[in-house]
Amino acid sequence: MKAKIYKHIGNLKEAAKWMDEAQSLDTADRFINSKCAKYMLRANMIREAEEMCSKFTREGTSAMENLNEMQCMWFQTECILAYQRLGRYGDALKKCHEVERHFLEITDDQFDFHTYCMRKMTLRAYVDLLRLEDMLRRHAFYFKAARSAIEIYLKLYDNPLTNESKQQEINSENLSAKELKKMLSKQRRAQKKAKLEEERKHAERERQQKNQKKKRDEEEEEASGLKEELIPEKLERIENPLEEAIKFLTPLKNLVAGNIDTHLLAFEIYFRKGKFLLMLQSVKRAFAIDSNNPWLHECLIKFSNSVSNHSNLPDIVSKVLSQEMQKLFFNKDLESFNEDFLKHNATSLQHLLSGAKMMYFLDKSRQEKAIAIATRLDETIKDKNVKILIKVSEALLDGSFGNCNSQYEEYRMACHNLVPFTSAFLPAVNEVSSHSAALNHMANYDVLANEI
Repeated sequence: MKAKIYKHIGNLKEAAKWMDEAQSLDTADRFINSKCAKYMLRANMIREAEEMCSKFTREGTSAMENLNEMQCMWFQTECILAYQRLGRYGDALKKCHEVERHFLEITDDQFDFHTYCMRKMTLRAYVDLLRLEDMLRRHAFYFKAARSAIEIYLKLYDNPLTNESKQQEINSENLSAKELKKMLSKQRRAQKKAKLEEERKHAERERQQKNQKKKRDEEEEEASGLKEELIPEKLERIENPLEEAIKFLTPLKNLVAGNIDTHLLAFEIYFRKGKFLLMLQSVKRAFAIDSNNPWLHECLIKFSNSVSNHSNLPDIVSKVLSQEMQKLFFNKDLESFNEDFLKHNATSLQHLLSGAKMMYFLDKSRQEKAIAIATRLDETIKDKNVKILIKVSEALLDGSFGNCNSQYEEYRMACHNLVPFTSAFLPAVNEVSSHSAALNHMANYDVLANEI
């Protein structure tokens, strides 16, 4: 109970600590062990979570490999999100592809059951089995993995990693020489620690391979001989990230069309590919599901602005876009459309954040007003929860409003007074800079978006 309380007030590290205390009282309880591992993953404690799960996995092999072999997808999807928050995109993509392979294996395994079903079960059960295959990738585990994979590929397209120096997501332009030196020293220590951990895992894998029986080696080689090895360093330096993202998107468009995120993710891909008709298709489908969605509002404005900036489109394409955009924007210009959105959602912080982002996107000179709208904390706001407050903080740091470090610090202090136990808003102590410290600190807490 204490761990759950800490989780809901936004202190995931403390929540994991108390859940660890709970599982230590009964180490034979698999449920509490799994619950503790999940809390650790949501606090980005991946190594500790793996060690926790190793108490119930097969000896002689690492917990991570055994859980993958057992198709333990709740663990893998949580690992994906943890790696994604930490910026370890290669490791996250490896887990995404492992989940994808699980669904391929499940589909292939069904062929072995066809004749068995006809002999041992009723025809109705057999038909249910066939229908399961048709919508297998509608499962929540696949959707989580696919969504994370698409988000990561979009991130890698916008900021490709071409060498080791580009792996760091922290913007060091505004740091002093002393702060930059400290930051680089911290990064070197982290890289050294990661290298030692990788060497340890490599040695452990070699030891496990030597201890495995010859028969099992042959079976595994036969089962996985045609599969390409998933190497994180190669996955995060893929040449065509958008094409890889589409591979994950296609099943979602076919099977999860009722989820607005599917169409908004599709828009983000087609927006970067410059496919205007597909962009229109995506926003229209999303509009039919929820016309007042804040993410959709951002997509609509970016879409209209992009169309305006491309005057060399074919006549037939321009005609279709013009006709359909009138229905979406009600013949209003973008500034008026955005102002109406802000006015109609004046009590929703999530909508105000999206409207403020687009205000700055359309007119960089309105930065102060946009930030003032996004950071409102008065009594009229109805959704002042930890999830949304952290979203606003991230927007202040990721460049959505330009350079606004001073405004972020003021907002952090205001949020700390509002939710004093939330770790994301605690004052940074002995950190390189408030900007980089906040980015690293809040990586532990954006998981609350799916929890509260």
